[in-house]
Amino acid sequence: MSRQAGSSHFHKSKTLDNKYMLGDEIGKGAYGRVYKGLDLENGDFVAIKQVSLENIAQEDLNIIMQEIDLLKNLNHKNIVKYLGSLKTKTHLHIVLEYVENGSLANIIKPNKFGPFPESLVAVYIAQVLEGLVYLHEQGVIHRDIKGANILTTKEGLVKLADFGVATKPD
Repeated sequence: MSRQAGSSHFHKSKTLDNKYMLGDEIGKGAYGRVYKGLDLENGDFVAIKQVSLENIAQEDLNIIMQEIDLLKNLNHKNIVKYLGSLKTKTHLHIVLEYVENGSLANIIKPNKFGPFPESLVAVYIAQVLEGLVYLHEQGVIHRDIKGANILTTKEGLVKLADFGVATKPD
């Protein structure tokens, strides 16, 4: 699934480990920012969650590491894929599958497209449920299902994202 860089802005000065080039910011979360990235080995776009390690509480870092551990073990078409992580002196970078259409929250903003047809809503809900069933089979509870954490591909595939508050009870 190789893609060309297109109109995205990538910064040669922002290269991570000679493997990824950081592009434009595409999101912001509780622990950092998310950037569009370019995999320099295969030309694929990726999403890179950048977490500042300066002044981060150990408890917050533990939550982030728990999210990484959870994502490493998940493999399902309706779950955003974890691709790896890189640590620098100042940041932790979590590399994830890039989902080009973004979140449902952005797609359904007022006046963007108007109301979704019920048939499309049904397709999206069915896929969210498939992802949740898989998670529950793995013993994972997402705990933060909302439009901002439901991403869609150009092909109409739904992907669950943001496992920051997910739990895996013993």
